Amino acid sequence: MSSNLKNEKAAAEAKDIEVNVDAVGVENPLSTGKFVDRAFQLNYWDPEDDIFYAKEGEAIANRNLICSIPNLFLGFAIWLMWSATVVVIQEAYDATKAACVAAGDAAVDCPTYHFSGWIKPGDNYKAILYTIPAIAGLAGGVMRCVNTFMIPISGGRVTVACTTVALLIPCVWAAGILKSKDASFTQLVICAALTGVGGGAFSSSMNNISLFFPKRKQGLALGLNAGFGNLGVPMSQLLIGPICSYAAFGGSAAGAGTWGGNAGAFYAVLCAIAISMAACGMSNMPATTHELVSVANCVFKWLWLHAIGMLATGVATGVLIATSVSVTSAFDAPSDSIGRVIMLVIIAVVVVHALIWYCVPPQVKTKVVDQSVIFSNKHNYVMTYLYIMTFGSFIGFSGAFPKLLKDLFGYLPDGSVNPDAPNVLYYAWIGPAVGSLIRPVGGYMSDKFGGALVTQVHTVIQTFASVACGILCWQARERLNDGKENLDLFPPFVFMFVVLFYCTGVGNGSTFRMIAIIFEKHEAAGVLGWSSAIASFGAYIIPALFGVAIKQKSPQTVMYFMAAYYFSCLGMNHWYYLRKGCEKPC
Repeated sequence: MSSNLKNEKAAAEAKDIEVNVDAVGVENPLSTGKFVDRAFQLNYWDPEDDIFYAKEGEAIANRNLICSIPNLFLGFAIWLMWSATVVVIQEAYDATKAACVAAGDAAVDCPTYHFSGWIKPGDNYKAILYTIPAIAGLAGGVMRCVNTFMIPISGGRVTVACTTVALLIPCVWAAGILKSKDASFTQLVICAALTGVGGGAFSSSMNNISLFFPKRKQGLALGLNAGFGNLGVPMSQLLIGPICSYAAFGGSAAGAGTWGGNAGAFYAVLCAIAISMAACGMSNMPATTHELVSVANCVFKWLWLHAIGMLATGVATGVLIATSVSVTSAFDAPSDSIGRVIMLVIIAVVVVHALIWYCVPPQVKTKVVDQSVIFSNKHNYVMTYLYIMTFGSFIGFSGAFPKLLKDLFGYLPDGSVNPDAPNVLYYAWIGPAVGSLIRPVGGYMSDKFGGALVTQVHTVIQTFASVACGILCWQARERLNDGKENLDLFPPFVFMFVVLFYCTGVGNGSTFRMIAIIFEKHEAAGVLGWSSAIASFGAYIIPALFGVAIKQKSPQTVMYFMAAYYFSCLGMNHWYYLRKGCEKPC
């Protein structure tokens, strides 16, 4: 008898719980619409209740996932849109500067986007433009720290909708700024910082979606949400070039053939659609899960936490502007410039953590105290160090790669634009796309072979790929210094960077899996949130370092530095998680 019951149960699970659901009443009558949830909160939610989930839960969960994906997609796309937008800006600068010089007076310097006060004589504009994607990356790291705590006090619907509303503001602003020939670089830096909310959206989005699905389906749901969300990075790089090539949103004073503000206007339209989807189609957990009061109260709590993130971002951005070339020459030396990069990260991390500890709402403070136990566990720091290698490298190189291609292969030995150079935005998206799509494979390989082994193997490849990219950077610069073209190095350089992105993607999946094994369940979520937030600062550090290196005409230095860091990760991973007798084999 017992054996028959077990067989029947297994058969039901294999058929995704084919039960007579028609005999069961509807728990959430206002929330079962195909497109709209008319309730403030769900009345009941238990995805592990098979009968309930088959009757109405699955439809509600899928609707929330469908509404979540485009919002997270836009979060990543807008956060990283600057990686491609700065290439458009640089091309406009080059084209109009060349036209002014060709007009007959070599002393004339009247380019589009001349950014008074920031761009000095010479070609330092190539270095200074890295500031824009870098500050967006810095803000994204700050906002990811804050977004970890938003869902329990603001609900999924308000959090996702308000986050995209916050993204709409810098999109509209950027569209206006870049229509002017005399665009303010300071305003553009602030605008880029405001898009950091897109980088923070990942934490709240994943937290929210995990609540809607049973454990047996969480992997697929979270994979779809994260996978399609991450695809916002390569899609942004692929689309921005064509979007900014014609007057899609009216005329521009920025110069013939260049419409740099189009990207912001394009994403503003998409944001409006995504906001409607989140506001109408997403659901809030019932009162037994999240104690929400009203829509207005949820918005107020969201603004409270958002203000904390923006305050920390504002402090870091203010220090960046105050120490920039437009204000002081104190950080002109390479060592001082690198010190400034590190200083800004430390300031951002310290300020946001202090504000979270002292200024969050009481409900959040309880969770912060509960999660603080992770800081007494050394493996939290080891895994954060490794996660920076994977996700930090992925998001950092995504922010820097398009412009790096332009700086290395877009110019002739005399510094003029190479008319035969490939359009870098046709190629720059490939690496981030590979890194995004291969991430689930890293998780699958870890299940089969062990996360530590998969991480170790791909870190070895990542180290060699970084060295190879460094050598190709050096060769590309040397060719130009010797008065020769370097376009034959373009294909191998792109290929090696794609290999690098592949390794970061697989490593992203494998280190994610390692954390789930190394830590107890009550600690794993906190470690994932904190390590992900810290790794997000790679989106600032890597573009900022390239800015310093391009100014010194030595971009290969960054790649060699990253290779040395990856080599140190090999030792850490082997010692703690892979060698015989290690502390936490996984």
